[in-house]
Amino acid sequence: MKVVLAALNAKFTHSSLALRYLTKAASAFNIEAVEYNINQDLAQITADLSARQPDILGFSCYIWNITQVLQIVSDLRRVHPQLTVVLGGPEVSFDTDYWLNAHPDVDFVIAGEGEKAWPAFLSAWQAGGGALGLDQLRSIPGLAFRWDGKVCQNPSAYVDLGTVPAAYDEVDGLENRIVYYETTRGCPFRCAYCLSSVMGPVREFPLDRCREELKRLAEANCEQVRFVDRTFNYDPERAYDLIEFMIGLDTTTRFQLEVSGDILTPRLLELLTRAPEGRLQFEIGVQSTNPATLAAISRRQNLRELAEKVTHLTSHTKVRVLLDLIAGLPHEGFERFGESFDFVYRLKPHRIHLGFLKLLRGSRLRAQADEFGCVYTERAPYEVLQTDSMSYGELAHLHVIEDLVEKYRNSHRFERSVDYLTQQFASPFKFFDDFAHRWKRRDYHWQSHSHLGLYRILDQLYGGEYPVLRQYLRWDFRFREPKRAAPSWLGGRQDRSKENELIRSGRLPELVPDVQNCPPREIGRRIFVEEFDFGFGRETWLFYFAPGTVRARVVRLE
Repeated sequence: MKVVLAALNAKFTHSSLALRYLTKAASAFNIEAVEYNINQDLAQITADLSARQPDILGFSCYIWNITQVLQIVSDLRRVHPQLTVVLGGPEVSFDTDYWLNAHPDVDFVIAGEGEKAWPAFLSAWQAGGGALGLDQLRSIPGLAFRWDGKVCQNPSAYVDLGTVPAAYDEVDGLENRIVYYETTRGCPFRCAYCLSSVMGPVREFPLDRCREELKRLAEANCEQVRFVDRTFNYDPERAYDLIEFMIGLDTTTRFQLEVSGDILTPRLLELLTRAPEGRLQFEIGVQSTNPATLAAISRRQNLRELAEKVTHLTSHTKVRVLLDLIAGLPHEGFERFGESFDFVYRLKPHRIHLGFLKLLRGSRLRAQADEFGCVYTERAPYEVLQTDSMSYGELAHLHVIEDLVEKYRNSHRFERSVDYLTQQFASPFKFFDDFAHRWKRRDYHWQSHSHLGLYRILDQLYGGEYPVLRQYLRWDFRFREPKRAAPSWLGGRQDRSKENELIRSGRLPELVPDVQNCPPREIGRRIFVEEFDFGFGRETWLFYFAPGTVRARVVRLE
């Protein structure tokens, strides 16, 4: 019996946690685990799987890969009609009738946790030589199958997490990869849009095991460990223990945790002041600030507490903070969403993630879609197209705003320029709304743009009304560009006279001690001198780039 277990990841740098769990859980069998990504050619993936000649093919399915998985499976079954196809994962764990009725190339679905069900299925298949009787099928937890022209679904069973084999006892090949990891399953909250709300209570992996695996991943030099725990700090003491351990590791690996901002404890906030630069990244879901919306989705949060604690994180720690919003939620129209946007924007997180509501199979909000007038895409990812509160056109406009937030706010390339422009409008959202309208009128949303092109576009759209904007654009360019002179259209100088004058003056080591022992030629490559007039008189500034950095150290010269 040859078994191939496949993952279709979102990106090349990602790795599949499910694949590792299932391979370890069924280690008694001849399993070949293979990982691809959705950006690869599907025909090549299909050919590669075919060449492996599996008897059984298992796929882990999510909203972002299900379309590609089904295409691969369909093509494989054309050339390998005897192949047994088993799907698992959150996308197929609900509506199993649909998956087995609509997709005859799929033989079985394992709903819910698979660490017990997967090896049980393989044992039954091997014992029957591929022919499974009803009693065998009924014995496998979570299995959905066809019998007598009907789809049958076995009840799922929770796995004792203490018995689940470690996913990362081997870490070869994970250097510079993004690794997914969990210390718990389940969530204490019951948000109506989230599958975690229907997946039972929180269960914990043993702490000692978590420490061992995290240490192993850190030593493997993974680029980032992303925790899939739904609320990492639901237990303050456990969160403190694990975060203290992560802070103490000698590593360049970054750990990203999804936390509830309003329940961060003073003790944990104090601990976070000791976290080194680049070690921790917190993703905090705000989603909405509208009380009616929060009530409709059964989401409880204290916004005042959340704001205070996020401000503490951004002001007193080196933790990178990401704040999430969801557009298209019940009872939140376009203008009211703007208030939620402004609340998040003014907290000054490192990144704002403007997401759009997905009505996931199995979620409570999907079952209530008609109640809120939700119209959504038939295919994954089931994104909301319009609601009773927000039109399709408004949601489409928000997609343009999302793109502009990514390009101009989250990139941190235009910090002073965008800060200046948002102050010229009634609120940050009003600026981005106006920006999106201007962007669309020029058809910029149809085009790709270079970093330099983005500077020119902002100048084209707003420079005529706000002449000082060009000064801020030149500052932003100079602050983030270590190798090129500022463009002449931004008022940048094309000669090095001021830099050479500063080097000859002998003042530079006092201003930037790092250059004390550098030869003049090397110093010249690292410094720029620029004059600005922001409306308060002329200012001259030195921009120094330390080796390997892309953000300047700035010193005012006069």
